[in-house]
Amino acid sequence: MRRRTIRAPLLILAALAYLMTITTPCLAEAEGDLTGLWTFRSEEDQTFGDTLTVGDFTAAIFHKGTILSGAATGGEANPWNGMVTGSYEEGWVDLQVLLIREPLTILRMVGSFQEPGDLVGTAVSSDERGSGWRGGFSATMKTPDTSLYQPAAKKPLSFVPTVSGGISDFAEMALPSPVEEAPKRRTVHVISYTRDTIYARPVM
Repeated sequence: MRRRTIRAPLLILAALAYLMTITTPCLAEAEGDLTGLWTFRSEEDQTFGDTLTVGDFTAAIFHKGTILSGAATGGEANPWNGMVTGSYEEGWVDLQVLLIREPLTILRMVGSFQEPGDLVGTAVSSDERGSGWRGGFSATMKTPDTSLYQPAAKKPLSFVPTVSGGISDFAEMALPSPVEEAPKRRTVHVISYTRDTIYARPVM
């Protein structure tokens, strides 16, 4: 009887150890470092206005703590470059991609890992004209080597982005030249005394 009672806990511990060895690599891959070269695929379910699709694009993402940052590029007919910011907390990824094109477009994606290495979630996009779309996205890491990232060819912007108030982000405001003030003159009063000067007598 003692041998049977001893074997049962040993078998349970062995089974738990085996399960941990199977699940640990998956958890490490899903919750590990997200730094790498990613391929994103976006799909529009609902559009409003005359919006431009985002389609597939590539992003080089850098992961430090809970902060995500990087660069993105996409567009076959009209290539564009963009900036990536976001966060990764408790298995959820929240990314914002600024597409530097005409019109300026912002894309937000929120998702989690459905399978090890596969990121799936919802997406919403809007441009400066008020058009946009809602839908979903999926992403897969191609390689952890971010040096393989290749941005689109640089082209001069044919427009000037503006913000509320009509002040351009790229416009330089001419500052007025400083006014030089002349130094102020100080008036000095000179008092001279002679033998005929009458001094006040102290009152006793």
